[in-house]
Amino acid sequence: MTRSTRRRFGGLVGKLLFTCAALLIAWLVLRPPLIDIGGARLETRLKGSGSPTVVFETGFTGGILPYWKLQDRIAEHTRTLFYERAGLGRSDAGRQPRTAEQMARDLHSLLIAAGVTPPIILVGHSAGGIFMRVFAHDYPNDVAAMVFVDPATEASYERMRRASPEEWREMDKKLPEGQRRQWDALPASLDEARSAWPLPQIPYVVITAMKPSGEWGLKSPEDMVAWSQEHRDLLAQLPGAMTTHIILPQADHFSVLKEPGVTKAILNAVDQARIQR
Repeated sequence: MTRSTRRRFGGLVGKLLFTCAALLIAWLVLRPPLIDIGGARLETRLKGSGSPTVVFETGFTGGILPYWKLQDRIAEHTRTLFYERAGLGRSDAGRQPRTAEQMARDLHSLLIAAGVTPPIILVGHSAGGIFMRVFAHDYPNDVAAMVFVDPATEASYERMRRASPEEWREMDKKLPEGQRRQWDALPASLDEARSAWPLPQIPYVVITAMKPSGEWGLKSPEDMVAWSQEHRDLLAQLPGAMTTHIILPQADHFSVLKEPGVTKAILNAVDQARIQR
């Protein structure tokens, strides 16, 4: 390596290190604060102003970054709240076991601690669709509308368990602690979701992404046929006449969060809630 080449290489490395350091500092400054709900602190990002507040319930593994831009888009029009469930992200472990009922109590306490006045619009992605159904059943007067973004259902998890029983049994050994506690409580959470009827008479939207994602339960064309049917079955159970099914053939389970159709569906729910007030 010549001297000039070494100099250029050193310059590139220096720029890369500087960029990484800048991103780390930005994250330390911008990362959401912890809000005390009594017995636990939950990582919570509040953004925007107006009513109703849109509350995001994440997929099973949580994670702020996949939802960051979607929250930003909605926050241009109304107040929004994103949070990490207890045991995920920087949130404390919280009360055990980590069932859907406990998550609902946590979220209710968080809304009070964060000064969020009902009604809210719940947006649940993947397993978040299960968890937010339990919340809506327990606190029906708090919810103005629900948007299910490519939701998992009880049938989805049962199909995964039947298709890969060994992987199902080994899953709790592969997960970090917070996710493992959710996984261990999943059978109870699914039972709670099966019992979480009736739901309030409010507008509902179910969004279905049709491309395989390569993940467990969403790998093959056969998986996607079953997934779509599980969503139709969910729609058939939802109360009232105000239900909408949006199918996105070009999106998968993760890219769906970037789809303009998802943003539009959430903002339509905001507009409907404002008209009904």
